[in-house]
Amino acid sequence: MNLLRDPLLRTDLAGTVKVLTLPELLTALGEDAVDHLPGLQRYQEDALHVFLSYLAATVLDRLHQTSPQQSEAFWRQGLRLLAGESGDDAWTLVVSELDRPAFMQPPLPPGDHLKLHLKAETPDALDLLITSQDHDLKQQRAHQAYADEWIYALINLQTMSGYLGHGNPEISRMHGGYGNRPIIELVRSRRFGGRWRDAVLRLLDYRPMVLAAGYGYDPQGQVLIWNEPWDGSTMLTLSALDPFYIEICRRVRLTSGPSGLKALAVPSSACRIDAKSRQGVVGDAWTPIDCSQPQRLKALSIPSRGFTASFLRRLVFKDQVQLTPLYYPASDWAEDAWLAASVLIHGQGRTEGFHECHLRIPASAERRWLGPTIRQDSLAALSQSMMEHVGTMQDAVLRPAIASYMEAGKGNLARSAQVSYLWWSRWAGRFDDLWTDAYFPWLWRAEAPFGPWLTGWAAQLRDWAWQVLTEAEQVMPHQAGRGYRNGLGAARAFDSALYAPKHFPFLKEARYEHLPAP
Repeated sequence: MNLLRDPLLRTDLAGTVKVLTLPELLTALGEDAVDHLPGLQRYQEDALHVFLSYLAATVLDRLHQTSPQQSEAFWRQGLRLLAGESGDDAWTLVVSELDRPAFMQPPLPPGDHLKLHLKAETPDALDLLITSQDHDLKQQRAHQAYADEWIYALINLQTMSGYLGHGNPEISRMHGGYGNRPIIELVRSRRFGGRWRDAVLRLLDYRPMVLAAGYGYDPQGQVLIWNEPWDGSTMLTLSALDPFYIEICRRVRLTSGPSGLKALAVPSSACRIDAKSRQGVVGDAWTPIDCSQPQRLKALSIPSRGFTASFLRRLVFKDQVQLTPLYYPASDWAEDAWLAASVLIHGQGRTEGFHECHLRIPASAERRWLGPTIRQDSLAALSQSMMEHVGTMQDAVLRPAIASYMEAGKGNLARSAQVSYLWWSRWAGRFDDLWTDAYFPWLWRAEAPFGPWLTGWAAQLRDWAWQVLTEAEQVMPHQAGRGYRNGLGAARAFDSALYAPKHFPFLKEARYEHLPAP
């Protein structure tokens, strides 16, 4: 099962599923002919995209080419060049000689051969997706799995994993073992091939920058980290690596038997890459740098709530965040773009959720968003003011109104702070759902002067908050004889807070004015 010679990767090409070699897949991506990869799970897509992009950009650089549209023979030659003395073993799924590398599997010293234990009998059990009690995705369901499912599981495990207990260290492109590795990129095509080609071209432009950035990389350094023997404690320095190195973080080996493939593993006492002191800041093209503490830069980790509108605003306007050239459009882009972001959030021994978003950025907005600094600053200031209005409307207007409704029915909810909090969490989430989808479309359409737009946004927030309060009154339990009193108290609390001098007094005068609609 050799990725360079044997067709292992099921690929949907214009409605026809064909099984391709890795060089054939790269050629098909260059032609933008790939519609779908049937063996690929959604949470694995970006890991594969990064893997294939780094691989192709490095091959093109080593062979002094710039176009991602190349022949199958070209890619096969380039991949063998990266493998060096390891030869085709580096691209073979099962290599019985454990002192030789296999695809994404490092050679092991003789003393560790007998320490190998069963890790997984199915690719989904090997992968980094950890579920509790099989609620979201059934575990070990992929019996009689295709070879490509093992390939994608290996790539995902080795390039995206966080710390998972003693003997299971994390990757280098991550802030700490309990961090995560977000994949953030501006794209103009959401097709596999179109996105891949744009990424490869921008990686070639980025390569000289990262080489000059002081990380110490070697332009002819090691790319396929699994080529090197690993005893579980020896670490590789960045000075030995190519800036586009494809790492591994676990010592696993695939073996073949009568029932098919299975994975064996042996623990490691240290990370493979000696970069822990860098807090994940290693020049990765997809990982933003968190600059909230200038004296302690670190790779950005996504909070457990995922890509909320407030967090996306921080990314869009580079608010205490440093992004790479993959965040910016190329000079020849003229169409709408999307800020594509995904992350699998790790917990302590569990997965806390896979989050993704595709934030559309119209071409007309790009000119202001990435235009002169004065335009960027004014749009960023408007976005911050809009976000502040959201917080005020939710916490200072809607929340007291909900609390007033609950407290009016003495003896019901007021006696339980926990119940009150759970009810409020539900309605806060409902309000969040209403404004989140409209936030960026409203922002992109805003035109100077921004005063009327900001007033219109506040008015729309008021309407959404009132809608949530109305829905709450219809659902929350209350004493039948107090229904009118509850509703009247909630409405009074709502209006009183809304028009308070420090909140939205201007909405009282703007009630009958023509305001922009979302």
